This record gives sequence, C-alpha cells and structure tokens, in this order.
Amino acid sequence: MAKNYKIMLVDDDFIFLEMLKESLTDINNIEIETAKTGEECLKKLNSTFDILVLDYFLNAENPNAKNGLEILKAVRQFHPSIKIVILSGQEDGNLVYEFVRENVDNYVVKDNNAFENVHKAIDSIMND
Repeated sequence: MAKNYKIMLVDDDFIFLEMLKESLTDINNIEIETAKTGEECLKKLNSTFDILVLDYFLNAENPNAKNGLEILKAVRQFHPSIKIVILSGQEDGNLVYEFVRENVDNYVVKDNNAFENVHKAIDSIMND
C-alpha cells in the first residue's frame, strides 16, 4: 500500500497559495494543509507532516513576520527529518547558498514554471 504524505504549503499570497494547492490535487496519496504565515505554519506543524513547501518572503500582512529562512531554522529544531522545498522569487546566489547550508531538499524559483517545478520536487521526494 502506498504511503500517504502530509504536506504543508506556506505562502503569504492567498491566491498563489490556493492556486499552488489546486495544482497539486492530481498527486495521489497526499493531504495538504496551508498556512499564510510562518508563525501559523509553526503552530500547525507537527511530526505527522512529511513535506514543507515554504515561501521566503512571508510579510505581506505583517512587515515584522519571520522570513522563510528563520521559519526553516525553527522547523528543523522540532522536525529535523521533514523534507523542505523552498519557493521564492529570489534568485540571489547568497540566499540560495544559505538554504543549501540548511539542507533543504529543493529550491524552486517563483516563475512561470513554479507550480510544475513544485509538483516535480514533491514527486521526487515521494519517489526517493
């Protein structure tokens, strides 16, 4: 029997978040939760989650909100084995390097192929 995967999607852009969730509905054996802030993500996240798709900028509603790198570090303290896909409009090499140092499983640039690339990243994790 195939394993069921629990996925948390975190993005402060509600419309993008809903579109991303919808783009993943054809993947079998997944359950998707969403959060609009990193802080909400930390409240909802528990050891049953397998994959976290995390945006970098999470401050649309609150300018003082933690960014994706700060949330990632907090998540790693409590859930070190969770697979993490970073989703960001930032193509800054230094930022990408920071995420690589934190052992993210994939880094997806928010561009015209973002939904497809997140889908591929999740498929890759599930089939690893």
